[in-house]
Amino acid sequence: MPWWKRSSKEPDPPPPIDPLHAVHLEMTDWKEDQPHDKMRWWRNPHGDALTLAIVGSLMGFPRLSDEQAWQKWARGLAESRTAGLIEVRASSGKNGAGMALIYKRLNKPAYAFTGMLIVLKGDASQIWTAVAKECGTTGVREALVTDELLKSGYTIEDYKSSFAQDPYDPSYHGVERSLLRFVSDDERYDERFPHHPLSRVRQTMAALPNAVTVASQII
Repeated sequence: MPWWKRSSKEPDPPPPIDPLHAVHLEMTDWKEDQPHDKMRWWRNPHGDALTLAIVGSLMGFPRLSDEQAWQKWARGLAESRTAGLIEVRASSGKNGAGMALIYKRLNKPAYAFTGMLIVLKGDASQIWTAVAKECGTTGVREALVTDELLKSGYTIEDYKSSFAQDPYDPSYHGVERSLLRFVSDDERYDERFPHHPLSRVRQTMAALPNAVTVASQII
């Protein structure tokens, strides 16, 4: 066919990548399950769950630079789920800047710990959620740390006044005292209790920022 009769039509562009499935998780202990509820799901050998949801707007999230606004936002989120806030901290890595938070709920007699990593990416922001629950014998971390504190001079009055409180607002009483952050929930105890669900959630939150890659077409 002569060149002047050939079609000048450009090839069709590739279809846009689904933001949810353009994300790749590089954490070998986590095995992906079938997606449902418009989320992707993973499980690890402990039975912990990790999910990813993509939101198409910033949904009223505070600016990443406003630390106090994030503390207030996270406290409100925890309270709405009958939970107590443990911590909020900025996050950064190859997946971008974000904010991580952890809260706990009580399903007597065990606690469930939830960590969330929110990575703001315009119209494809990521909401990562990790959940780990106590099983078997519960309360060991709290009991051992309390015993050590009492032996070191920590009094019953100290225990009643400060063992359980919001990490950023000691006057907060929006949920039951049993849901507030305990002294034993502090990160410095994670090394001694590496298999505790709170320690596992922190490990997941710390690993995520550099364990996620996203197809360049949607960044």
